[in-house]
Parts: sequence; C-alpha cells; structure tokens
Amino acid sequence: MEDKKIDDSLNNINDNLVKKYNVSGPYYSSYPVLQSWSDKFSHVDYFLSLEKSFSESKEFPLSLYIHVPFCPKLCYYCCCNKIISSDYTKIREFLKHLFLEINLLSDFFKKHSITPKVKELHLGGGSPSYMEETEFDLLLEKLQPLVNFNELDEFIIEVDVRTVDKKKLKHYSEKGVNRISFGIQEFNPKVQKAVNRVQPLSLIQNLLSQDIRNCFKSINFDILYGLPLQTRESFKSTIETAKRLSPDRMCIFNYDHRPNIYKHQKMIKKSELPDAIEKTMMFVDTVKTLLEDNYEYIGVDHFAKTTGDLAKAKQKGTLGRNFNGYPEGRTDNLIGLGPTSLTAFDNFYSQDAKTLTDYYKSIKKNNLPICCGYKLNKDDLIRRSVIHKIISNNFLDFSKIEKEYNIDFNKYFQQEIKSLQHFVREDMLILSDNSLNVTLLGRVFIRHICMVFDNYLKNEKD
Repeated sequence: MEDKKIDDSLNNINDNLVKKYNVSGPYYSSYPVLQSWSDKFSHVDYFLSLEKSFSESKEFPLSLYIHVPFCPKLCYYCCCNKIISSDYTKIREFLKHLFLEINLLSDFFKKHSITPKVKELHLGGGSPSYMEETEFDLLLEKLQPLVNFNELDEFIIEVDVRTVDKKKLKHYSEKGVNRISFGIQEFNPKVQKAVNRVQPLSLIQNLLSQDIRNCFKSINFDILYGLPLQTRESFKSTIETAKRLSPDRMCIFNYDHRPNIYKHQKMIKKSELPDAIEKTMMFVDTVKTLLEDNYEYIGVDHFAKTTGDLAKAKQKGTLGRNFNGYPEGRTDNLIGLGPTSLTAFDNFYSQDAKTLTDYYKSIKKNNLPICCGYKLNKDDLIRRSVIHKIISNNFLDFSKIEKEYNIDFNKYFQQEIKSLQHFVREDMLILSDNSLNVTLLGRVFIRHICMVFDNYLKNEKD
C-alpha cells in the first residue's frame, strides 16, 4: 500500500507544475549562499573567527576538504574549478603551495594549543586521482600535523576512472581510504562523446571487481541528468546500468548549462539538451526506481542503500548539510584547503582564491589565500538551522528552533508560514502549528520550499 502512495504522489507532477518551479535557486549547502558573501573578509578575519570559535569550545570535530584542481581532459559540462594539463611539473608546483597552506593552518592550531579532531577527510577536484601514488603519499605525510589517520571515520577520494587502475585503487585502500566516489556522469557512449568524457562501461566494470569492492566500505557514483542527447528513456537505461553495478550511494546531479559563465560549455549544442519537462521527469523516474530498489532518498540529489550508514543517519534525523553534501552527523564544521575550497565553521564561511595565480600570491606572503567570506548574525543562524533541517530531514519541529534561539517560531516566521500555504495546497507540505513535514512530492521541489525562508532572496526581490 505504501508503494502505491509513493507512485501516486509523484504522479501528481505535471507540465504546469514543472513550468511553475522551473526557476533557478540555491542548493543550500550554505546559508547565506556564496553570492551573499563579502570580498572584504580576509585571512585576518578567518583566523580571528577560528580563534573565537575555539576559545568558546575546544571540542570541535571537523571535516577537512582538499581541492586538487588538475584534470587530464576537459569535460564540456564541468562547472568545477579545474586546470587541464598533462604537465606534472605544474601539479608538483601546486602541491608545494598546498603544503604551505597546510602548514599555515597547522601553525595556527599549534599556537593556540588546539589538537584538531578531523573525523572526515575528503579529496576532491578536479581529479585528485590524477596525482601519482608518490604525490598522494606525500600529501598524506604533509597532512599528519592536522590529521590523525587512525581516528578518521571517513576518508574519501573522488576518482576519474580514466586515471586509475586496480593497483592504484588498492593503494588508496592501504593508505586508509574507505570510500571512493566515481565520476560516472553517463554510460551512454553517444552522450559521453557529446560531453567529451568517453569511458567505456567495461572499464568501470573491471574496476569494480569484488576484490576492489572489498577494499572500501562505500562506493559512490556521480551521475548527471540534463546532458545533450539524453532522453527520458535513455536516462532510464543509464540508471538501470548503475543499479546493476550496485554502488552504495548515488548522487544524481542536475546539469547546469551556463555557457556565459563557463565558456567551454559552448561546445555543447543547446538544441541537443532536453527541455525542462523532460529533464524534471528524468529525475522523477530516477526517484521512483531507486526507491523501489531499496535506496533511501537522502535529499535533493543524494541516494543511498537503505542498509548503509548514510541512510541510517537519515532515518535517525541526524543528517547535516554542507559543501560536501550530507554529513552523517559527526560534525557540521568543514575546513577547505586548495583553490576555491570552501570553509563552513561555527558561525562563519570563507572561500580560498579562485585562480592559481592569486592562490600562489597569497601563500607566498604567508597568508591564507582567502578571497571572500561571511560572518553569520543571529537571524542568519536561525534561518540556516531551519533551512538545513528541512533540506536534510524533510521535517522541522518548531519547538526545537524556539528552544535553541529563544524565539516564538510562528510569530518570527509569520510571513513565511503564509507563503508556505501554496505548497500545502499542492500536497508538497503538511503544516501544523508545531511542525512542518515535506511529502515525497515536495522533496522533488524542496529547494523551493527552503527559498521561502531565505531573507536574501526576499531582499533581492524588494
């Protein structure tokens, strides 16, 4: 009976509903979002903010993210910070500066007698798997002042399957990596060719032999919908292939076509892109089939097997939200290192310099390469808590917000509650005097529900 409810709920999605919500909006990996941060926030502000946080509490478990921007080949869809190069001297030059940034952070902790409690380490990019094994090992060695590798709960590396073999994957496992994330994007050869990322299915199947699977507690696939030449039917086939390969987690990302910002996206023909309705239905179909195949719908674009740690955290209501997706509840604090990396710590955000030139320039001056940041005020903290609870757990208990921030929820958010009524009428939301509960239909459009609480969007409209 419950399965029928799931189907009926998602079958309420029609062309008019898709058109109504076919507007861009934040994914709320932060609040306020990056566009609202200030370029006046400097490395001095960063250290002062970090110092204040640790002066109030020495017990801050944290997640550490390292951004390695180099890739062997340009993927036309990409909107990440990347540098396409086959010159390994450039990678070594980058690592030299990254190690200096690591030293600056390590020196801060030493100066203030703080022992960082890194629970999660994430290597992303770009393609961190593009590094040779010796470079990977050297990076781990340089991280030792910050990271006790014996105490890590999760050690993740993003993998471009064209840059690894079984030997390299086993090497990662021997060094403590327990989760790998494959940049799959698509299995369809025609789509792969259209986006300049050709990687035969046989290559992926070979890498996912049982001996490799045994090396890691979790394997993730990143898959993109909305790419050129994709159709609703072809994407169903892609998801079926993914299901047969049986990753523990899947991230089904929406391709964002913005050639005015990402010039290389002009290589993609707009005429070959699926329209908004077709694109939305690709995702809806995916939600249905993954739910039927014992995957939990974690949130926005994340799915995980119901037996895994992420699904269990979802069921317990302990999920968080940050720039790496949905942490399981070990920590809300994230420190980023490397160009364009993002930090979300206590009540402030920051971002590293976007270009290697600016990144190198700051580090040579013995400064952390901060290009922008933001310190949250009380209203920001309240709204962040509300948005992140909704987008992580699809549920909000008003009393918990009232207790934490000493407010009357219904009075504080009087206007927002009025604005939520149309979601109630469209069966996306169940709203009472004490709580908010997002339906399965509402979860497909959950970012739009969260946008109601975004004060910065309101100010833009005003």
